[in-house]
Amino acid sequence: MFSSRMWLLSLLLSFAAFACSSGTSYVKTEAPLGRVVVYRNGIAYFERLAHVDGRVLKLSVPADKIDDFLKSLSVVDAKTREPLPVSYPTDVPTSATGFVELEIGLPHDGPHDLELSYISEAPAWKPSYRITATDDGKVKLQGWAIVDNTSGEDWTGVKIGVGSSSALSFRYDLRSVRLVQRETLQSHSLFAQAPPMGGAVFGGETASVVVTEFGDDVIARNEAAVTGMLANRDDRQFFQEEPMDFERSGAGVGRAAAARTKSSPADAFAPASTTAEQQQLMALAGRIQGSAGTVVIEGYADGKDEDKTRSSLDRANRVREQLIRQGVAPDKVVAVGNGVGHTKRGGVRIVEQKPETQVASADTTMVSPESEEPIGTSHFESESTVTVPRGTSAMVSIVQQETPGELVYLFDAESKRGNDTFPFRAVRLKNPTDSALESGPVTVYGKGKFIGEGLSEPIPSGSVAFIPFAMDRQIVVERKDDTVDSITRLLTVQRGVLSSEVQHKRVTSFTLHNRLNQDTTVYIRHTLKKGYSLVEGPENPERIGSAHLFAVTVPKNGKTDVKIAEATPVFRSIDIRTPDGFALVKAYLNGDQASGPLKEAMKELLALHVEMANVEQKIKTEHDKLDEYRARMDELHAQIVSLRLVKGGNALLRNLEGKMREISDKVSQGTIAVVNLEEQLMVARIQFQDGVAELTLEQNFAEVGPN
Repeated sequence: MFSSRMWLLSLLLSFAAFACSSGTSYVKTEAPLGRVVVYRNGIAYFERLAHVDGRVLKLSVPADKIDDFLKSLSVVDAKTREPLPVSYPTDVPTSATGFVELEIGLPHDGPHDLELSYISEAPAWKPSYRITATDDGKVKLQGWAIVDNTSGEDWTGVKIGVGSSSALSFRYDLRSVRLVQRETLQSHSLFAQAPPMGGAVFGGETASVVVTEFGDDVIARNEAAVTGMLANRDDRQFFQEEPMDFERSGAGVGRAAAARTKSSPADAFAPASTTAEQQQLMALAGRIQGSAGTVVIEGYADGKDEDKTRSSLDRANRVREQLIRQGVAPDKVVAVGNGVGHTKRGGVRIVEQKPETQVASADTTMVSPESEEPIGTSHFESESTVTVPRGTSAMVSIVQQETPGELVYLFDAESKRGNDTFPFRAVRLKNPTDSALESGPVTVYGKGKFIGEGLSEPIPSGSVAFIPFAMDRQIVVERKDDTVDSITRLLTVQRGVLSSEVQHKRVTSFTLHNRLNQDTTVYIRHTLKKGYSLVEGPENPERIGSAHLFAVTVPKNGKTDVKIAEATPVFRSIDIRTPDGFALVKAYLNGDQASGPLKEAMKELLALHVEMANVEQKIKTEHDKLDEYRARMDELHAQIVSLRLVKGGNALLRNLEGKMREISDKVSQGTIAVVNLEEQLMVARIQFQDGVAELTLEQNFAEVGPN
């Protein structure tokens, strides 16, 4: 079997003249190789100039290499630039050892100068770089291309070039005779069409589970079911009879909520006989209350709704309120408006979110197995001719010049071989050429010595790149992640629940410690989560692939704090009765977005909430004092009993009895204070519930803030 070397040898050296039957002779033609360009996709480009005195030029090509030759061969007359036809037999055996004789027909007897160009399989060239760092803001860049000559002939005095592009390369059969298989048809033929083959699905388990879906009709029936179960209940009466523990119950519906904390939600309001909708709602509430995670109610608008966002969020809040009234804690249920769904029908979908510890990987940035860096186009060619004997390799210089660059630090905790504590020592340099620099090994020198080596990604023309080459651990990075939610605008207020647009912010804080005795620049690589936008960070960030690069200067023997924040808008409901909801609303009212009567009304509610919290703290303090007093009274009582059995202890006994009466008076006063505080707390709670109800009734309080 002929190798690719033997093929090129036979191809490039077998231009010969043959005698035909008429006696015309064909003189042997030399076709010297003038130019070779080796690419990175497994092919090489060849150029030759052939001088022919006759009318035919014959070429001999191995049969197994003919396809590449046919799909790339270009033969033109050097003077007229006219293309010339090529003919070949079709009955050549397909054996790999066979040859195909090609004839290039010329329009008349010579002499002719022909330009031939074609591609052939060849080993890809390999780049290698050297960088020498200086102190003047520049680096010296040397690039070499390693080229392997496996063609089977010497490349003598040729210009060698190397290149790469996004061009694809493949094999394609052009030599074989191709017959088309046609279908035989008969009239009135009956046949059945076979189904396509099945395939396996892909994708792992998601971090959420869809529990159920409700349409508008089911939502309405569930509301009627809850109303029926609560028809004979008076929350105000229950609330007055048994005060609600506001912080612990969270449901905010008087004694009914407190009762639900003592029994299962499914039994909270169950009458003697229930409808199917009531049973379904109670079962759903029981499942949610017993789950470890939270539940998201995704509302979807109907295609006919005018305000899709508001109507979808309203549906979600209606179902959320139904579940809360069934005993589900408000902080376990989140309402979200998703606009119009794919069905364009109004309704909700209830999705159970797994606990955060189980879905930590869901927030991890996934890295594509293929690089996102641009391939670009590169072309480098030797200025002088080069000789490369067959079976040898050569290093050809492709770039040697100074370019802007410096030694910096690159903190990369995201890449496959990154580090989440120490930044890498790196070269930051600009590609000074008009071509892309291919990915390859880089050796870095500084002050006459070797300081490290790295591997570069493809560097497009004129762009800046970072090449990590060492880790000296002189810079230490501490990282902390946090999330912050803030209300940006309100949509509706209903039953103490605010339908709002919330800015969900992910905050990443870095503390960089510099052990060096000089100021140092560190670049932090950070990729934003999909769907998020950058809202805070160091100025003028650069981009590297899909990530941002933030330049930070760390003082010598000092430290620098850096905060990077990214945010995305989320439509959700906020219950003012929950601690988290209270904190969000308080922050919103302290900002510049809120205004008008709604702001004043909500400020009064927040003031009541603060008052209730203060009173509860006072009650706890009084209870702690009473416990101390009672413990002291027990000690005094035991001492008094003992002294009564001892003669001569009357003076001490009278002293202890006086202290006993004094502490007893304090216990009485403390008990009265607790009663007064509990009464004050009950009144504040009633006022708070009234305020929430008034917010629900006053529809003109619905406020739309700035976009």
